[in-house]
Amino acid sequence: MNSNSSGSSNNQEIKKDLLINVDIQYQYPSLPTGCEVTSVSMLLKHCCKGDDNDQDRYSKEVLAEQVGKEQDPCQDHISLVGGNPYRAFVGLPTSKLSFGMFHQPVYHLIDNQFNNSNDNNNNNNNSNSLKAIDLTDKCNDLANIKYPLKLNESEEYIKSRLDHFETETTSGSDDDDDESDIEILKNHLNKYNYPIIIWMTLELRKPSITDTWIDVNVPENEIHWVSPEHCALLVGYNENEFIINDPHTGKVEYYNKDLFLKRWRQMGRQAVSIIQ
Repeated sequence: MNSNSSGSSNNQEIKKDLLINVDIQYQYPSLPTGCEVTSVSMLLKHCCKGDDNDQDRYSKEVLAEQVGKEQDPCQDHISLVGGNPYRAFVGLPTSKLSFGMFHQPVYHLIDNQFNNSNDNNNNNNNSNSLKAIDLTDKCNDLANIKYPLKLNESEEYIKSRLDHFETETTSGSDDDDDESDIEILKNHLNKYNYPIIIWMTLELRKPSITDTWIDVNVPENEIHWVSPEHCALLVGYNENEFIINDPHTGKVEYYNKDLFLKRWRQMGRQAVSIIQ
């Protein structure tokens, strides 16, 4: 880990450069739509590194079996009906044609791992002292941010958020968001030294709404899927880049800071990690 200090925020020293060394995992070929569970696996295996008995049960394939799932969109009379990615994985991580999931089911997947460890009463297990934390609300509850994540977002609202951040040009201008949202993630990395699961787009490509369906459990709600949705593990940053363990490439990627922030914000500032 680098240790160039840039001062503090809320009494927390924030380093100018930070890198957490986390073993990379490649989601293919077994989990073509399993970027989320692959990211969870990287996080859990890193944070529970001393617990040899837990390494196998934290494999991406095991987590893919355990994660809550709801149906892929399918035709029901005149409408497409499918699962809700804020509730469960839509489809199967092993299917090329499925979709994915967002921050709540990822949080619950991690939380369930630690609850199961506690139930086993294994006092030698480091995971007994770990807890899942969902940073999404904290990142979206700041006073001055634009287009925060909301429940049951309309197509118009999602498109407005995508368009707003797509047209931003100068980071830090009066018309743009400040960096208070991403500072929450930097604070977490510095305080706990645990990486963070984040949502972005595949290869940081431009996002758009590509699919719409009716929520299978709440018929009055529509789901508007933004593609190419992607989930990865934030392991560090420097002055100009964010450092990502990317399950799509199977590599540690150094992504341009401004473009990464644009995509993370377009996907709703979603972030899940672990605290001790």
